[in-house]
Amino acid sequence: MLIKEVRFYDDNKVHDIYVENGIIRCIDCQGKKDDYVFYGKKRLLIPPFVNPHSHLGYALTLNYGSVNESGTLREGVIKTREEITPKITFDDIEKRLKKLEKLFFVNGVLYVRSHEIMPLIFYVLEARKKLELINLQIVAFPSPGIFYFEDTIEKMEKALSEGAEVVGLIPNQEPTVELGIESVKIAFDLALKYNKMVDGHIDENDDPNSRFVEYVTYEALKRKWGEKTTISHMTASHSYPSDYFGKLVDLMKLAKVNVISNPVVSTHLQGRYDNYPKRRGIARIRDMLKSGINVALGTDNIGDLIYPLGDGNMLRVLQEAFLVDHFTSKDIEGMLKLVTYNPAKILMLDDYGIKPGRKAEFVVLNAKNEYEAIRNILPPALVVSGENIAENEIEFKINDKDVTGEIENLLDSDF
Repeated sequence: MLIKEVRFYDDNKVHDIYVENGIIRCIDCQGKKDDYVFYGKKRLLIPPFVNPHSHLGYALTLNYGSVNESGTLREGVIKTREEITPKITFDDIEKRLKKLEKLFFVNGVLYVRSHEIMPLIFYVLEARKKLELINLQIVAFPSPGIFYFEDTIEKMEKALSEGAEVVGLIPNQEPTVELGIESVKIAFDLALKYNKMVDGHIDENDDPNSRFVEYVTYEALKRKWGEKTTISHMTASHSYPSDYFGKLVDLMKLAKVNVISNPVVSTHLQGRYDNYPKRRGIARIRDMLKSGINVALGTDNIGDLIYPLGDGNMLRVLQEAFLVDHFTSKDIEGMLKLVTYNPAKILMLDDYGIKPGRKAEFVVLNAKNEYEAIRNILPPALVVSGENIAENEIEFKINDKDVTGEIENLLDSDF
């Protein structure tokens, strides 16, 4: 397969790329005469999207239970645990995972991290073996908390020994602050025992006094586990006083921890207990990026009682972050890294990127530059993963006249 005239994200230059037997053989060279040729039309080519935060075990279960009347995280979690989880079987998870991997693949998402609750994680670990289009990393997630059930730690250890790559935690939902702090220590004990990464739901609320990020960060610093540690959500940071936030950021930089924000779902969930003015709490993405912290974006929930919508489009997630956290046009350059290189670092992907000799994994966007990609949030024109290929080239016509190029690229410039 020869992909002609695509603009590489890394150097902003137009190249050809030749793929044979699922491997990138060479760049700017000729393929065999009988090879399939894809004409990129100078569209942007990027490494695959990485979705570092999701919940696939109960994704697409919106019609499995009663309606989340309040729209709150609390009601969604309780109904998921009490109404939906008991109905889920292995066959059900396997069927939904196969559907989800197709959804992600056509959107150019080849790597996903999913937080799985204890009743479902063993089904997901088994069903993962049959996935062919995406790579799935699994977090042993002790929702509603480590200290609610006597056998939670035992089940977490079983999941970690059976292949879960990440230790989860949720300290702000533990019965007391003291037990929340203790749960942080337990999570790191498990991570060091099994040599696993850490990724916790931390301070996912609008409470300015919810400050477990500092405990997680200090534990990571003390144990030299910072680059393997990720703080997910951190929505309370939008309610923190700026002087405290500044001190916290300094500690996070010292520890080298990562952060994942899920702006679409967090915007939907947060502020539900407010009267007006109503907060739309998400992590302070822009501020942390400017401070040098590695920040990535995830989809979080898709089609369940916690978030009823969702489509796997990482450009939509990126656009939502731009909107809600008050990015400006001068911030656009480099934003695609929040859904590519930055989450790849979090998942510790060793061979991520486009180089000859590597497995062919890349996405050709329906846009010629970063600005247009984030503005139009169209699905990719081409997705390649080894010998698996998805083509989604979109055509727009008015009175049979092709206006696709104008719609894809409104500014008609390299921005």
